[in-house]
Amino acid sequence: MTEAVKNPYTPIELWEDTVVSVKEGNETKSVDAKHYKIRYMIGESEDKTFVDGGNDNVETMSSKTMHLVPAIHRMAGEPFHYDRAVVESVTGDRTLDESAKKLIRHAACEEHKLVEVIFESPGVQCCAMTKEQADNQRVPLQYVSGYLLGRNDGLLKVALSRTVTDSGYEYYDHIHVIPESAIKQWGCLE
Repeated sequence: MTEAVKNPYTPIELWEDTVVSVKEGNETKSVDAKHYKIRYMIGESEDKTFVDGGNDNVETMSSKTMHLVPAIHRMAGEPFHYDRAVVESVTGDRTLDESAKKLIRHAACEEHKLVEVIFESPGVQCCAMTKEQADNQRVPLQYVSGYLLGRNDGLLKVALSRTVTDSGYEYYDHIHVIPESAIKQWGCLE
C-alpha cells in the first residue's frame, strides 16, 4: 500500500434508538434496537429560532447542527470533495451531545473493529468539468470509515452502518466490498 493524503474531515459515530422487525421462527416481532452509523463531519452551524415567549415578547432558542457525509473523495492534484446530494443534517445540542462521538485515527492497532479505508474508486461522482478535464482525470481516491466485516479472498468488506437489537443481534448495511489491490491505505478508528 502506498502513502495517501490524510483526510482532513473528522469521522463521527452517531447512534439513535429505533424499532426493528425480527423474525423468530414463524413469528415476526418488533424489538428495540440502536442504529449506529459513521459519517464525516463537513460542517457545523448554530441555528437561532425565534419563539413566542408567552409574555408579549419573542424569545430566541439556539441549537447546533452538524452536516455529515458517508464518504469523501479526492481527485489527483485537487482538494477533497464530497457528494452534496447525500449531505445529512443532524440538529439539537442534547441529541448531539448524547449520541455522537468523534473518532480518533490510529495508524495501527490490534483489533480493527472500526476502520478508515482509502482506495481507488472509479465509481465516485464528483464535480462538473470540461470534456478535456474529464479525459485527463485519473481514478480518484475515496475515503470511507465503517465497521470491518471481514477480509478474505483479496477483498475487504466495510459497512457504513449497523443496527444492534436489545438482545444483541447485529446486522449491517451500506456495505462496501473493496478489492485489496485498490486499497492505498487503511487504519483503525477508536
